[in-house]
Amino acid sequence: MRLAAIDVGSNSIHMIVAQADADGAVTTLWRMKEPVGLGRMSFPSRRLSQDAMRTALNTLARFKQAALQRQAERVVAIATSAVREATNGGDLIERAKHEVGLNLKICSARDEARLIYLGVRHACDLKDQPHLIVDIGGGSVEFIVGDGRRASLLESRKLGAARVTAKFVHSDPISKSDRDALQRHYDRELAPLSANILALKPVAAIGTSGTLENIAAMCGTSSTSSEGNGSSSPGTIERDKFDKLLDVLLVSRTNERARMRGLDDGRKDQILAGAMLVGELFERLQLKRITLCGAALREGILIDYLARHIPDLAIRRDVPDPRRRSVLDLARRCDWHQTHSEHVAALCMKFFDELRPLHKLGPVERELIEHAALLHDIGWHIGRTGHHKHSMYLIANGDLKGFTADEIQTIANVARYHRKATPKKKHDAYTSLPPKCRKVVDVGTALLRLADGLDRSHAGVITDLRCRIGDETVNCTLSARSDAELEIWGARRKMEWFKKVFDRDITFSIKK
Repeated sequence: MRLAAIDVGSNSIHMIVAQADADGAVTTLWRMKEPVGLGRMSFPSRRLSQDAMRTALNTLARFKQAALQRQAERVVAIATSAVREATNGGDLIERAKHEVGLNLKICSARDEARLIYLGVRHACDLKDQPHLIVDIGGGSVEFIVGDGRRASLLESRKLGAARVTAKFVHSDPISKSDRDALQRHYDRELAPLSANILALKPVAAIGTSGTLENIAAMCGTSSTSSEGNGSSSPGTIERDKFDKLLDVLLVSRTNERARMRGLDDGRKDQILAGAMLVGELFERLQLKRITLCGAALREGILIDYLARHIPDLAIRRDVPDPRRRSVLDLARRCDWHQTHSEHVAALCMKFFDELRPLHKLGPVERELIEHAALLHDIGWHIGRTGHHKHSMYLIANGDLKGFTADEIQTIANVARYHRKATPKKKHDAYTSLPPKCRKVVDVGTALLRLADGLDRSHAGVITDLRCRIGDETVNCTLSARSDAELEIWGARRKMEWFKKVFDRDITFSIKK
């Protein structure tokens, strides 16, 4: 399965397109990034500007198109603090749905930390030792302590670089009063959190996010590729090199920072606040270095999605045909009686192939009847009484992929008539079908009723069958693994519709 994950952040909108395998492996194929700056105005005002929303929607449309061009089958999009906290964030979500066709979901602060942990754990070997993971975004900073099995600490603080810059930095270069105010804010937020982190004894620190990548690049220890299929060089932020950089940043003006190598232009205003936070972390947590990880929130989105859809991937691997895959997915969602359904479908197909000279239907019709046989009992998911009608409803409304409306209704009708009433002119769902579909329903119903009867015990007693077609009778010879009287009794109870459709009687005997 090829997937795309879009992260609508406070500074930028990011997307990755990745290939996912049934064993949970994820290979990133493409990355895209667009600085939008949703948080630039939203943090002081708590409102997204119309210009920022327009830019974001245009970017989302472009990213979605790029994902589809790269054969992404699913596009999962989430928004973080800038949209989460804006009073008009719902407007962006609604416009994304109606104008772009994207279901943009809000990610809670704690869930953001959890997804970052999943992304980092997938990319880095944390083993059984606790690691500190820090992600410095525009609106929030996530602090995680976890090993290769679980996260012991998932915390998010409103310390993002864009947010604290808007609130505390009002001078260029930063004045002593602004710097002191920002320092006091960090003291209040980090003192208790630092104690909790140190108590968990992390053995190393891992950093993610554009802010840390820029700092590493400015220190000359990493190079990044934010677009195309190139990968990022993780790099590290060594404390001695960082201290020298921080000294330069503290006395620099915005126009001077704009010329610094390794700094994105969109971060020239907020990199100072981000760097001061990194300095606090080095000091408070007694760090020697921060190792960068190229995977974070976007990868975590995909890992989380896959954790909930691994059965889908297994089906993709084992069942390459998308129509059949969709049928089996519906069956699984309805807790189908798999062994019985597959056995009935196999018997039904034996009847279809043996009786082809009579019905003269082709491979497409064969496929529809087989799918109906596989799904004939899914109505049990709703209830035993009238389960054949429930099966029809579930098939008609089960979001089967790759089928026309008439094909879905044909499958649903065949499944509906596997027991009780046979097709009648008073049944609107049957009579509304085109004549060629009604023929498929007639033939499919006749064969499915017999096949279902031949597995009356649900024990797979009948292993094979052969039919000899006569002018007035079809003689069916059965191979059985044990006594088959109950199965033959079950088939005989359902053979009246067969007689009407094929204008022949049918007899059953056991192969000697």
